[in-house]
Amino acid sequence: MDFVVSYPKSGNYWIRLVAAAYGTEVAPEDLVQLKSGDLAELKLTDIDVRHYQSVSPVPVSDIGFTGQVRLRPAAMFLLVQDAALLESRGPLLVQSHHISAQVNGITLWHSEWADRVVNPVRDPREICCSHAAHFGNSYEETAQLMADPNARTGPGETPDLQWFTSTWSTHVRSWLTEDDIPVHTVRYEDLKADPVGGFYDVFDFLGVSDLDVEVLEDAVATTRFDRLQKAEKEQGAPAAAPDQEQFFRSGQTDGWKQELPVEVARKIEEDHGEMMEKLGYL
Repeated sequence: MDFVVSYPKSGNYWIRLVAAAYGTEVAPEDLVQLKSGDLAELKLTDIDVRHYQSVSPVPVSDIGFTGQVRLRPAAMFLLVQDAALLESRGPLLVQSHHISAQVNGITLWHSEWADRVVNPVRDPREICCSHAAHFGNSYEETAQLMADPNARTGPGETPDLQWFTSTWSTHVRSWLTEDDIPVHTVRYEDLKADPVGGFYDVFDFLGVSDLDVEVLEDAVATTRFDRLQKAEKEQGAPAAAPDQEQFFRSGQTDGWKQELPVEVARKIEEDHGEMMEKLGYL
């Protein structure tokens, strides 16, 4: 089972959209609305309530995060069964934002059910802008969260289950140093600059057979940001957070220069300078 794992707002959803569009004749509005029967793969996540509730003797709402971690190995094997039903659809990526780490001595990841991980990373200053808009927080609150070693997050529709994200730097470092599971790290900025080349490398890493550049070009064209924005404007996007005006907000790589207050940008650079330098953001 293959995953796309990232700190939130780093390109996770875009990568899954391109994978879902590869080799299909799906329209942008279907990608936005998730109304096509061929898009069940976009709903695969490693914190699906169904999987955890199936192995929990009590309501998931009562287990807390520690209980979630204890149930995770059993829940993941149920997820493997669901993913196996969709294997014929080409590149299949399960969503996660979990750090690669242990919680109370229990590892969040295991090579028995995690075959490969695509790991998009993004300039944390740009993440701050997108994250603040998505969750309805201020830039200052978001920068503080990005420096919180105990930070967790979760989608609005499953508030009882959460991903352990920790700090941005810790999250990125955990996947750059992962040695038990094959990881392909790609900068969001590089994907934006050369999407066909970048996604070719992603799909090659995933072992996609008979990888076709023209088919890949079609998938990239279908998921162009302006087309997704247009479809969302016309139909709305159920994936949007309640406090967010739009899900496909900007997709920029340097919009933070005009949007982010200088003092917030400096705080992010102070908190994460070492990792930003390593990734070429400073």
